[in-house]
Amino acid sequence: MTRRSRKEEEWENHERWLVSYADFITLLFAFFVVMYAISSVNEGKYKVLSQTLISAFSGHPWSPTPIRSTDVQSTKQGDLLKLPPVPQIGRSVPVPQVPHSPVQANKTPPNADETHLDQLQEEMEKLLQPLLQNGSVAIHRSNLGVVIDLNAKILFPSARAELTPSAELVLARVAGLLRQVPYQIQVNGFTNDLPIHTPRYSSNWALSAARAVAVVELFIQHGVDPEHLVAAGYGKYHPLASNHTAAGLAMNRRVSIVIVAPQHPSQAGMDPIMAGAIDQRG
Repeated sequence: MTRRSRKEEEWENHERWLVSYADFITLLFAFFVVMYAISSVNEGKYKVLSQTLISAFSGHPWSPTPIRSTDVQSTKQGDLLKLPPVPQIGRSVPVPQVPHSPVQANKTPPNADETHLDQLQEEMEKLLQPLLQNGSVAIHRSNLGVVIDLNAKILFPSARAELTPSAELVLARVAGLLRQVPYQIQVNGFTNDLPIHTPRYSSNWALSAARAVAVVELFIQHGVDPEHLVAAGYGKYHPLASNHTAAGLAMNRRVSIVIVAPQHPSQAGMDPIMAGAIDQRG
């Protein structure tokens, strides 16, 4: 009996690996449970935790109100953010376009600025004399300053805002005079009333503004001070002639370069376009 008991005690269980296997399966199950829990983050609580950490390091107070996860999801789905309203600005009055006429004598003698503008107009007329003769350019004085109207047919192809090589040469010569001008220079684009809707320009507004910007960018390339330049698009709403004729349609496609005269003391700080309109009303 003693020998038999000794053999039973020395018997070895060959299935002990099941214990280790069960432990491994349990740990693997726990691992996947933890991974699943990490992947399901409460976005609202995550935002609150993020703001708490930011306020702790920056010292700024924060609101304890939790952020709902639905708000975050709605933002992710492409909802537009509520931006502050754009500040209202004064309505821009169009640049007065009047036929060339002799400037009436003022009761007071002209100052240095008026003399400078007169000289600048004379130099511009000499520079653009060939275009003045064929009617492609018109130069005159208005209450706003010196106005140079360039017909768009010499500047741009139809329904486009890319300057032609010949237009770049003409505008480069104009920029040579404008480099020394200490006044504001406004470039205004105009179109006729023919509708336009292309992949690049959705309306005449877009086309007129793009043409004005193209001229401004060329002036900057040739040394004109960018702080003196303004670009504006007026679309089809300020025609020089009737759009019922081919000649009128061509005249209304134009770019105006306005060398703005210095403002009167009573109008200091005003927009130069508004100041010109006040002068025109008297």
